[in-house]
Amino acid sequence: MLLLLPLACSPEFADVDGVQIATLTVTPGDLTLETGPNGPVEQQFLAVAELMNGEVVTLETVEWGLSNASAGEIDADGLFSASTTNGGVTWIRARFDGIEAIANVTLIYADQRNDDGVDTSLFDQPETTGQALWTYPSDNVNFPRNTPGINFQWIAAGQTAARLRFRSSVTDISIYTTGTSYTADEATWASIAGTNAGGTVTVDLSLAAEGSVLTADPLTLNVNRMDGQGSIYYWSTSAQGIMKVPYGGSATDYLSVSNTGHCVGCHVARGDYLAYTYDGGNGGTGMSRLSDGSTILGYNTDIYANFKTFSPDGKYLLGTYNGALLLYDGQTGAYLYEVATGYLATHVDWSPDGSQVALVLADGLSCDWSFSGGKVAVMDVVGDGQFGTITVLYDPPDPTIAYYPAWSPDGAWIAFNQSTQDAYDDSDATLYVINGEGGTPVPLTNANYMADLTNSWPHWGPLPDDDVLWLAFSSKRAYGNVVSGAPQIWVVGFDPALAEQGLDPTWPAFWLPGQDPAQSNHIPVWTRE
Repeated sequence: MLLLLPLACSPEFADVDGVQIATLTVTPGDLTLETGPNGPVEQQFLAVAELMNGEVVTLETVEWGLSNASAGEIDADGLFSASTTNGGVTWIRARFDGIEAIANVTLIYADQRNDDGVDTSLFDQPETTGQALWTYPSDNVNFPRNTPGINFQWIAAGQTAARLRFRSSVTDISIYTTGTSYTADEATWASIAGTNAGGTVTVDLSLAAEGSVLTADPLTLNVNRMDGQGSIYYWSTSAQGIMKVPYGGSATDYLSVSNTGHCVGCHVARGDYLAYTYDGGNGGTGMSRLSDGSTILGYNTDIYANFKTFSPDGKYLLGTYNGALLLYDGQTGAYLYEVATGYLATHVDWSPDGSQVALVLADGLSCDWSFSGGKVAVMDVVGDGQFGTITVLYDPPDPTIAYYPAWSPDGAWIAFNQSTQDAYDDSDATLYVINGEGGTPVPLTNANYMADLTNSWPHWGPLPDDDVLWLAFSSKRAYGNVVSGAPQIWVVGFDPALAEQGLDPTWPAFWLPGQDPAQSNHIPVWTRE
């Protein structure tokens, strides 16, 4: 609807040649324009005033503006020049002598890409709809807006060529290819994802095969309005060490056998500190600073902590070793004392506010990563380096065990694993979440996807300025046609409002771009920097 703003609330009335203005309008009013890469689309806007005497005049001296600079620009004469790189929505505002009028413009970015020289008439054949062609991504996936271009993958099904169409209220881009996958270049993906942040994009897939066109059910992509933040440090058994992926970037070898001479893993990070284990389970603990990579604890220390967590202020490092909790100085690694619990304890995570530690209590334990009867509990922090009451939040029925608890960045939720095996590389491992104060666990059904995918090691992303949280985990699910059966890092959106209702709070997960698909990847520790 065209917005008409009459007289401003000033004591002087706007007038033209002494005749008071009744209303001011922008013409042609609300409209939709189509733009593309082949040159600017222009639209002339006028400011039209209706005077109290009924006369209608076009105003020449008007201040023009618009709300969304990414959609284009408007000059002093009201000539709007649309962007040639993306669509969008903007209002065009005319202001005269204290009164304003606005018209809304929807800009659709339309383009066709045919780098493979596909004969587009192949898609004029009869259609067979509803085909199960997509292999990646899943329908209704949600991802941060700065996620690099998704690798769309499908079953070839005897295709001669494929056509993808990305469409929304501000996007209409068709891609023709002879391949069985497509990854948009940076500019194209920015046009699709950036323009539609906070909204959805529909992706259509059609395959031109002999005598017909096979059309898949469309995918819906949810583009979060916020960027993914920080970096993910994951353990690659292939590289025998820790890899680093800044969100939106590519993996680099951070600490591994190639630069330390030893396998490095079982790591945790908080603030500027990273702690890890050398040479596998029960190996010595190392520490370094993330800011400059400097070593605090090198190889051959007498510090042992298989699973570990830093206090939020970085003052302490709490670790587990053969069912015991050991407290260390978080900045030097110096041993302080054993925390008496009266339990076999493992898998620790300090809450963001520092008031509690989530941990696992085991009935029987052969080592910190293999045990029976695992229960999720919280231990109170009652003073500086002092601990108090332990409360069990969830004791699953036999033969199920619960393990790998991880606090959400707002301190409201604890994600954890559940399985019927011994917590080590369990094929039936699935993801759950429980309120930090207790209650009924909620299965993360969309994130889990299906049974027996070894969905493991959940870790949360930094707290975003948004109502969607992010959770990373490892899984042996197929990454389209690229990876099958090897663990990779996956990311999923989490809606706390749905979790509060006891409903599945997740969308389908997506493969973390930037990791090496040829490696086996685990333990995605997500840091703010």
